[in-house]
Amino acid sequence: MSAVLNIDRDRLVLGTAGLAGLWGKVDEDESVKTILHALEQGITHFDAAPAYADAERILARALREWKGPQPFVSTKAGKLKSDDPGSISYDFSPAGIFKSAHESLQLFGRDQLDLLFLHDPPGMTVAEIPYAVEAMQILKRDGLVKDIGIGGNYGASFAPFVADNGFTHFMGFNRYNIVNQTARDAEFVQLHQSGIQIWQASPLYMGLLGNKLEHYTLTAPEWIPASDLQLALALKKQCDASGLSLTGLALQFVFNSSCINKLVLGASKLSELKVSIQLLEDPLLRDEALKLLS
Repeated sequence: MSAVLNIDRDRLVLGTAGLAGLWGKVDEDESVKTILHALEQGITHFDAAPAYADAERILARALREWKGPQPFVSTKAGKLKSDDPGSISYDFSPAGIFKSAHESLQLFGRDQLDLLFLHDPPGMTVAEIPYAVEAMQILKRDGLVKDIGIGGNYGASFAPFVADNGFTHFMGFNRYNIVNQTARDAEFVQLHQSGIQIWQASPLYMGLLGNKLEHYTLTAPEWIPASDLQLALALKKQCDASGLSLTGLALQFVFNSSCINKLVLGASKLSELKVSIQLLEDPLLRDEALKLLS
């Protein structure tokens, strides 16, 4: 039996969008089992959002069944509930943010949220930004949330609000992975200078580095640059020739990056979570990722 790495589970976050069925139909009971398995495996950070279908409710249900210490829970405000990832609506008004936070507190049965992200900053108009930021600060000041964060890649209009406004965490996606490190020399510089922790979601680039590579090759979505797609195909060819998992290498790349504080896993069922953990425990994949990082 090959050696297994003893990884730092505290650096893993289980995202719940997939478990809530945002990317396809799921079995809610299995989603709950997946969350409970994550807890049993020592994963203590979980992320949800009102915009992720029924993610908050499903996570809350699992945590009510959990008999151990309650984990760290983050959720979001600003982007509204949707069962369809293509349907996007927002309410960044202070009243909307307060309402969202109170509803999350009620769902989780808590007096304080561990972390509340301002969800999808590019969805705000320039005029809305200062009022939304102030609403987040008020929630923190009043003790309803312990910390506040920036939930999603932000553009130039939000950049002036990143520092000195109380944000302690940032969750990015698609701009830092094994084929695209755009964020490293852009947002990450400002975030590190501001002492903000970086959580990286979608390490598999929305499936490009997982089970959707063939699909994206046939029908490439507009948000994937052609150069990223070609690099993914080249890496897949190299991995196949070496007997390595491209998915595992992609996970290890982000997990072992010195600029990343936490890796957000996005399993949609129990088997996917188990495979992700196994891949992260593989020393050969870790060593290959370290070579790429160096």
